Amino acid sequence: MAISVMDTLRYDLGVDVPNEVSVVGYDDVPTAAWKAYDLTTVRQPSNRMVSETVRILLNKINNSKSAAPERLEITGPLIVRGSARIPKGWNS
Repeated sequence: MAISVMDTLRYDLGVDVPNEVSVVGYDDVPTAAWKAYDLTTVRQPSNRMVSETVRILLNKINNSKSAAPERLEITGPLIVRGSARIPKGWNS
């Protein structure tokens, strides 16, 4: 979606990305790193997300009476590229 937004902003509307509008995507698809897009994005660690989901499900299946609910936080790093201006005072 962010790549389509960038194309529409730049080519259909004549908007300067990132000087007039910052665009940030999600998932860090391979196209995001292309020079034509240079898309700032949030990378999802999908392999870890899947393995943790399977682990929790198997634990629930094998220990249905004693398996407590789990809350798991998996961070997704911000991959800073050229499609978004960095705010003043922001530290990476």
